[in-house]
Amino acid sequence: MHLVIDGYNLIHATPEFASAQASGQGHVVLTLALKLYRQYKSHKISVVLDGGPQPGESRSSLNGVPIIYSGPEQTADDVIARIAARHGPGITVITDDRELAGRCAKAGSEVINSTEFSDRLAMVFMMMDDIEPADDEEGWDFTTKKKGPGKRLKKSQRKKNHKLDQL
Repeated sequence: MHLVIDGYNLIHATPEFASAQASGQGHVVLTLALKLYRQYKSHKISVVLDGGPQPGESRSSLNGVPIIYSGPEQTADDVIARIAARHGPGITVITDDRELAGRCAKAGSEVINSTEFSDRLAMVFMMMDDIEPADDEEGWDFTTKKKGPGKRLKKSQRKKNHKLDQL
């Protein structure tokens, strides 16, 4: 799976990254977290950020994570939409931007919002540290008795859930 991440969108959607962004280190903390995430999940990851050190679109790497800077002539959204148009269903885009999500979905790419991905990222860190989530099922009595009609999700939602499960 190839994840294309709207960098500043994810930074602002994640409180830990947003607080680092206040000191100008948001992209550094993001790439460190993604480096650790990639050690647990072997997804290909690309982060797209607005601006950059050079006048045009440029590429670099920070903490081993590839970064694409949009440059001043275009936005990171334009770069992500172009990548989605080129690769279509071959990528999964992480963004909360509705307009960008629509452009990417139209190209056939799967779109997952930043908050959901941030939650998955946190879950991976919990598993890496061997921290177990709270046991909310204490006293749960398993039974096979049906309690009502089955409620199957729409195919598009099942597909999205499948992509989320792969994260």
